[in-house]
Amino acid sequence: MSKTDSTDADKAIDLDFTGVFRLADLKPEPPPPPPRRIPPDILIGVRDLAEGNYFVNVTRPRPARTVDPKKTTILIVEDDLPTLNMLDLLLSRVAGYQTRRASDVQSFVQAMQKAPRADAVILDVGLPGNVSGFKILAKIRTHPAIRELPVILFSGHTAPEYLLQGLSLGADAYLSKPAKSQAIFEALKIVLGG
Repeated sequence: MSKTDSTDADKAIDLDFTGVFRLADLKPEPPPPPPRRIPPDILIGVRDLAEGNYFVNVTRPRPARTVDPKKTTILIVEDDLPTLNMLDLLLSRVAGYQTRRASDVQSFVQAMQKAPRADAVILDVGLPGNVSGFKILAKIRTHPAIRELPVILFSGHTAPEYLLQGLSLGADAYLSKPAKSQAIFEALKIVLGG
């Protein structure tokens, strides 16, 4: 998977949420603070504990590549602040990824407007307002500039109908809450082609 090339930089991305933006107008984020030690083997999303938790790897074929977390940006879309904070800390300080955060559709669109473009998205299904994670995933999969963007659904909804809907919309993986941090790391490695 390549970063933005010259042809993508001139295309407008319209996700039909708040309007159109040009990739050429993206502004880079400041570098993250220096890492601190965080225990790598903890449960994320424990508050949403439900029976029947599972990790389903449904990755579409991706070319194998070496993934450098320091050069890989993960967009986390999660409305539960403790879960969002924990994912951000684990991915940035333990795994070494660059991270970007969003908690609803508006902040998702703002995060997509920043450079560098996200390399993968961890997306909650239940978001506030009338735009669910499923709707965001459907928009991503139908947009020509970002349709190949790896998306991991991370949700407390563990009923089979949610899993089937996520798969039918083109999720690369479905990770149910709670999840061990190692499962999140492995899911990212798989969907990134690493």
